[in-house]
Amino acid sequence: MRPFLILLSLVIWTCDLHAQNEYGCGVVQFKKLTSIYDKHAVTDSDFAITVKLVKQLEKLRCGDYTGKKNGSEYVMGTRTQLFGDICLKKDDTTSVSEYINYLNRQHGSADENLSYQFERIFEKHPEFVLSKIGNNKYLLDHLVRGFWNNHYSKHLTTKNYKQIFFEYYSQLKEDYPQYKKQVDYLLHSIYLEVKR
Repeated sequence: MRPFLILLSLVIWTCDLHAQNEYGCGVVQFKKLTSIYDKHAVTDSDFAITVKLVKQLEKLRCGDYTGKKNGSEYVMGTRTQLFGDICLKKDDTTSVSEYINYLNRQHGSADENLSYQFERIFEKHPEFVLSKIGNNKYLLDHLVRGFWNNHYSKHLTTKNYKQIFFEYYSQLKEDYPQYKKQVDYLLHSIYLEVKR
């Protein structure tokens, strides 16, 4: 009986793998996400569907939205990029909270889009993000990597990184005493990146 179950599992896995390779992983979910992203505004209902679709893609372990053209496969987008863009378009505390939840579920991932998108969300809601993440170094480090990746072209130096930081997050300059520990951690970590 056990060999039969192993064989059956192997057949099902092979068929699933073939279907993913033949049609792309999570194509239905990615098409729905793309259609939500393409809307002028994201409603609460759209966003609830987005969260459900993203969780389905996570369960399927689908990170890239791929297509084929002229016999070659190419990446049209990623789960993280689409979800981050939809969160930015929704632009409210619910979408920020859901992105933080998503980021926590991706712990250990090498996906650079995680930090890139998180910093873009942080730029719009710095105080809310800091109030949600507290002193979680994993999440603070994502903000550091995102800041570095998104703003290194501004010619960051050890002399101007603080000025550039506060240009992007001016609210934090006013509320520095409230977020001192987190802001100091971010600034010190950015300094170390710039110094390298």
